[in-house]
Amino acid sequence: TTQLDGESWDRQHYDAAVTQRDLVDSYMVPFQACVEKGRVSGLMCSYNAVNGVPSCANDWLLQTVARDAWGFDGYITSDCDADQNVYDSHHYTDTPEEAVKVVLEAGTDIDCQSFVGDHGQAALDQGLIDEALIDERLVNLFKVRLRLGHFDLSFDPSNPSGPLDTIPSDAVCSDAHVASSLEGLIQSATLYKNDKATLPLKTSLANVLVTGPTANISQATSSYYGPGDVCGNAFPGVVDAAGDGGAIQTTYVPGVPDVLSNDTSGIPAAVAAAKDADAVIIALGTDLDWAAEGHDATSIQFTAAQLELAQKVAEAAGDKPVIAVILTATPLDASALLKDDNIGAVAHLGQPSVAVAGLAELLYGRRSFAGRAVQTVYPSSYEDQISIFDFNMRPGASTFARPDCAKNESECDRGTNPGRTYRFYEDDAVVEFGFGLSYTTFDYAFHAAPAAVDLAPLRARLGSGPFLKMVEDAPAAEYVVNVTNTGSVDADDAVLGFVVPPGAGKDGVALKELFGFERVFVPAGQTVQVYLYPQLSAFSRVNVDGVREAVAGEYRVEVG
Repeated sequence: TTQLDGESWDRQHYDAAVTQRDLVDSYMVPFQACVEKGRVSGLMCSYNAVNGVPSCANDWLLQTVARDAWGFDGYITSDCDADQNVYDSHHYTDTPEEAVKVVLEAGTDIDCQSFVGDHGQAALDQGLIDEALIDERLVNLFKVRLRLGHFDLSFDPSNPSGPLDTIPSDAVCSDAHVASSLEGLIQSATLYKNDKATLPLKTSLANVLVTGPTANISQATSSYYGPGDVCGNAFPGVVDAAGDGGAIQTTYVPGVPDVLSNDTSGIPAAVAAAKDADAVIIALGTDLDWAAEGHDATSIQFTAAQLELAQKVAEAAGDKPVIAVILTATPLDASALLKDDNIGAVAHLGQPSVAVAGLAELLYGRRSFAGRAVQTVYPSSYEDQISIFDFNMRPGASTFARPDCAKNESECDRGTNPGRTYRFYEDDAVVEFGFGLSYTTFDYAFHAAPAAVDLAPLRARLGSGPFLKMVEDAPAAEYVVNVTNTGSVDADDAVLGFVVPPGAGKDGVALKELFGFERVFVPAGQTVQVYLYPQLSAFSRVNVDGVREAVAGEYRVEVG
């Protein structure tokens, strides 16, 4: 924030104030899915506190929710030094020994680093913990090791032979696995704009200019997540994708040196190259210097230098195809790119690192875009309305100052939460969640749709606790949708199903909810049937006390 005494927190000290409704309704859902559907064996408690209790000392999160409500049957580790932060950052206890007591009693089994090891004996000597509690934590650890076969008589630690150990390391870079990684990009890349059929590009192009600070960032973004020499030090970027395996001549002019730079001295060279090229690809976005673990993004706006590069290069290209590709995990406001008539196409690629080579399949039309936006892209004014520290999902007044206030924090107006995500955001999005264009067009029609849903099975499954077990969240209805490819290109389509509940957008009720999706291949001129199944929970809501309840009324189902 810009205030002179502004709000500033790091993850080791922050205490997230979250309503019980938002915890159950939004934040806990993906974790519940990992536990109940994914059957994970390990969870990690985070650095921050939640509603006054550090995560690693939070018995409601670790025991009541994870183990008791969801049936988690594995081990819980702290993030590295998070156990220590219970004492020295959050000051939740008066002594290190008391911190050992509360993290072990809460259900943290492993201390990443040495805090519990350093102070555990003293905690035992002071009678704060006993051997039975230590045994309880050890049982969870050894239980997982038993599953891994570490105590089988045939186990040789110098030559492990478990199922994963039999996979050779060179399998990572096999042709099949490389193809799978490229497929990830091909299926997920999302086309935001394609005016006048700018894409796909013709393979007869003589020269394609690639410019922009994210054109060659594959190695920079891969280094944090894995070995730096993966697959023979091959780090293809947007330049390689534009070259289509050497079939197309490319020219690379950075234009702007990096994603955070405001150095525009390289733009004239990019402008000159655009005049000579047959097509232009402008690679924009972010990298790990913009946002990474322990370092949040400070803006959802492109830098002025990136936008100037895009505007001037696109203008110089004249009537030639100009494509902007956005490589980012931050939902950057793409308004300027979408409104610029000189930019014919805009595509969002996420942050694919070396898999960006798969973009060639889409650029040159061997495959069609079929990805859908997985984030709501807000206008840049959003970052001035609501503090990053306000975790409330639903719209309303905020207790935090407006982030754009330059006065002392106490003198600033409070922010206003316009709602978070497609479920609660009330204003017009730059790109809506679920949006995505194709090289063809589709028509959707219900082939079969029930007029009513029986809520009795839902009511029977809802207990007194806040969570509905996902294994009991059975399909409530079947919707059969005819998906017709009304264009001339064979293509995949990701069909989304949303339910609009009664009272949508009022009194904390979501505007709509995604209940299912199905990806299908539809040849040009043909129709394919898709089956979508809203679960029982789609016809419920979480009340202000954080308890899920069945809600009767008129629901509207939307597909597309």
